[in-house]
Amino acid sequence: MKIFSNFDSERKKEAYKEIVEKYGEENVLVLNKSFLFLFVKVIIPVFWWFIAVFWLRFLIFINLWEDNTIKALFTLFMLLLYLFILTISSVVKYYIDYKLDFSVVTPEYLTRYNQTWFFKRDIKSSYVRNIKTITIVKNSFWYNIFNNWNLIFLSEWDREKWDWEIVLHYIQNPEGKKKEITRIMNITF
Repeated sequence: MKIFSNFDSERKKEAYKEIVEKYGEENVLVLNKSFLFLFVKVIIPVFWWFIAVFWLRFLIFINLWEDNTIKALFTLFMLLLYLFILTISSVVKYYIDYKLDFSVVTPEYLTRYNQTWFFKRDIKSSYVRNIKTITIVKNSFWYNIFNNWNLIFLSEWDREKWDWEIVLHYIQNPEGKKKEITRIMNITF
């Protein structure tokens, strides 16, 4: 689905295809958010909102169990309220992040694609020769259990004063990814 030029659900495939044509498949690594991100940021909140709406509806039905018109109107109201809460909450944003945010490592660039909302996307690239360190940060219990950590790339300033850090959250098997990134970055192209 493409909405204007900023929201394109096929952008990852297109970007990957372009990059593989230039560098070859073995010299490209795509980093995505792990399933833990989807589970913690989308599935659990949707589940809890569903439970809350269900119990509220159940409590009302106990008190109004004979009037079907009120039950139907209340059920419709609760459904609309549930959809509204999900829409305005960060659940939609997190789902967009899960599906559309990704980073690509090539022998020349580290590029992060960040779809912030429907009409806002930013792409941040850094030359791999400017990257000085790759740090793996363990910062929570769940990250450790599910082998998800943050990867932080520190580089010399590329364009702007504060454009020296790229942080990738919820990366599955970061130690393996770091080895692969290092291998790709050391390829002379």
